[in-house]
Amino acid sequence: MRREDIERILGPRFLKAGSQVLGSSWQGKGMERQVTIGRTAAVVSVMMLATGPSIVKISELPEMTFIFWRLGAAALGYAVALRLSGKRFSWEAWRRSLLGGLVFGVNLVFFVLGMRRTSAANAVMIGALQPVVLIGVAGPFFGERPRRTIYFWSLLAMGGVALSMVASGSEGVASRQGDLLAFAGMLLFSAYFVVSKKARQELDSMTYQLGLTLTAVLVVVPFAVFMGQSLAPPGGADWWPVLLMAAIPGTGHWLTNYAHGQVSLVAMSLINLLFTVVAPLYAWVLVGETVGGWQAAGMGLVLVALTMVVSRPIEAVSR
Repeated sequence: MRREDIERILGPRFLKAGSQVLGSSWQGKGMERQVTIGRTAAVVSVMMLATGPSIVKISELPEMTFIFWRLGAAALGYAVALRLSGKRFSWEAWRRSLLGGLVFGVNLVFFVLGMRRTSAANAVMIGALQPVVLIGVAGPFFGERPRRTIYFWSLLAMGGVALSMVASGSEGVASRQGDLLAFAGMLLFSAYFVVSKKARQELDSMTYQLGLTLTAVLVVVPFAVFMGQSLAPPGGADWWPVLLMAAIPGTGHWLTNYAHGQVSLVAMSLINLLFTVVAPLYAWVLVGETVGGWQAAGMGLVLVALTMVVSRPIEAVSR
């Protein structure tokens, strides 16, 4: 039956209304699919980022040397990927990536310095405060109004993190200076999430990732000079941890910024808590660190809470 026949039988208004309903339905399904892909990318990104602590334990390079060449190798990989995708990197794109790269680079330095001056349990517990910060800024910056249940699952997830970290013990030296550095690093990483979500409104994920990484490479240089650490290229087997860090967590960072274009800031911050579950499991498999019963129970709480967050329907965002 032709469109003219349908219009004659049903009337033009009915036909137009039906088209609008179908269009809205298709648009809604498309948005739901994008969010599902984004949430999946966010979860996979955390799985990849969580390999970082175990890879760092393998390397004997000075901190700034390791960070500098890890960023350089990752930047080369992003550049090749961007070229293969048929896109070109421009000065304008780099300019729009500068703030993200600056915050990301300084955050990396604070993270490494904090880890050397406080216990792993303290550092992870302080980092788990990120959702509290981002829930506070998601509304004013992005108009996000999460359902009230998200606060319950947030508290449950952070309670699981607390149980897991307390049960794991506090190996290493904890100090007030180290805790302050870890707290500053948490604030910087929260700022990095906010800046990146804003940047993703203007840039695609790979272009942005290349621009911020090039900036972060430059940010590390003055810290290396101040700390008296060489930026000479690694030699021999020292390259393997550097390349692994660039390939696995480096891809994880790109997936995170891809997900920023599809997933709410609050959901991203909560999914990031999965790091506290996966990283100890990698350490158990790769470097022989043990996981106790109460620590496993805390991990289970985090997994339950994050499963509820990730599986929730799309939330309307009021702007």
